[in-house]
Amino acid sequence: MKHKRLLITVIIITALAAAYAGTAYYFKSHVMPNTLIASQKAEGKDADGIVDILNDASESYYLKIKGDSTEDTIYGKDVSLSLDESSAKQAAQKILDQQKPGEWIQALFKKSKNVEIPDMTAHFDEKALDDAVDSLTAVTSTPVKRRNAYYKLSGDKFVIVKEVYGTEINKKALVKTIENSLKSLDESINLRKSGDYIDPKIKSTNAVLKKTVDNLNKYMKVNITYDMGSKGKVRADSKDKAKWFAVSKNGDVTFDDNAIYSYVKMKLGYKYNTMGLPRTLKTQYGKTVTVSGGNYGWWINYDAEKDQIKKDLQAGKDVTREPVYRNRAANHGDYAHDYGNSYAEVNIATQHMFLVINGKRVMESDVVTGKDVDGRRTPTGTYRITYKTKDATLKGQGYASPVSWWMPFNGNIGFHDAPWRHGKFGGQIYKTAGSHGCVNMPPENAAKLYSYSEVKKGFPVIVYNQ
Repeated sequence: MKHKRLLITVIIITALAAAYAGTAYYFKSHVMPNTLIASQKAEGKDADGIVDILNDASESYYLKIKGDSTEDTIYGKDVSLSLDESSAKQAAQKILDQQKPGEWIQALFKKSKNVEIPDMTAHFDEKALDDAVDSLTAVTSTPVKRRNAYYKLSGDKFVIVKEVYGTEINKKALVKTIENSLKSLDESINLRKSGDYIDPKIKSTNAVLKKTVDNLNKYMKVNITYDMGSKGKVRADSKDKAKWFAVSKNGDVTFDDNAIYSYVKMKLGYKYNTMGLPRTLKTQYGKTVTVSGGNYGWWINYDAEKDQIKKDLQAGKDVTREPVYRNRAANHGDYAHDYGNSYAEVNIATQHMFLVINGKRVMESDVVTGKDVDGRRTPTGTYRITYKTKDATLKGQGYASPVSWWMPFNGNIGFHDAPWRHGKFGGQIYKTAGSHGCVNMPPENAAKLYSYSEVKKGFPVIVYNQ
């Protein structure tokens, strides 16, 4: 009895195995269950049956073309689509060869699914296809223009602005995509996925673009703040800093010397330089005069400041400092009074000078200024002592005069003792026997002027003629 049951079991298993193997063998030459070809049921079809499906599909074929905001259809009949019989048979055999007959049982429980149709030789009217492509709304509608990714200033740093994927069509590529779809009877194409839109060349992931922004921001993060005294602190504006750089094709960043120089000149120099501007002086006579010209005042050294900016940026640290000056003044207040409350005052009209220290008159003296003829008059204006020295020889055309106290303030014009005048100063002497431009002083008064520690390089000298 036991042997009988075992025999029956063996017979059943053998029969099932034979049935399974036989069915698997069948599906080597026939389409598997739940298989669709060109959206048509194809289960059990042999190669010839598959060819029939393919030919039927080509006769009723249409291709959906989906764009970002467009949708078009090309019908096979409009381009005279037909399949080459030989290539259709080859495609049918490939479909069968790609199956896994041993999995026919699993296929019974799967959802119906289209198989991928191998490329076939498709015949169509090329001109009709070209005309059909030209009439697609994806081609005829006004496209969204593509735009490369780029960098721009945002606040205190540069940022990358993402690219715009436009809808400009690459017609040559689109025709090729449609031709390939006809060969495999594809149901649809997506213009974005198929790559038939013309994409931007530079994307936000571009390595050179990222390198450029990183290199720029390395410098942009450095804050340069100028200490302008009583006028407060002034930070270099990011919009101005953004112009200081030159960028190479490979993303390297260098300094634009012309742009930095222009910033120093236009944004600092024109605003804060006071050299040569008119000054207002309440004279020791009580009258207020306006004095123009001269070399006194704030004067930024454009080239040196440009170089200092570059050094600050390369150092990579925030800095607060004064600009690099050629000349300085007493204060940053109203430029008309930037000479402060310590200065030398010379009135050509009265041939008299005063020394004022901290708002108080500490000395005065008669003087003789330049002779009242062209080329020898003492120029009016606000000047600065260039230096002071003892025992100098003043030389000019036709003269060489040794002096004990020499304090130039305008080139080779300055205060000095004039012992050869034998104590005769002031009055109208200058009109006929004046100097070559210098302010001649009695020796004892020149010595006294020289003795003041405040009278040194940069000390203001205001010359007027009223």
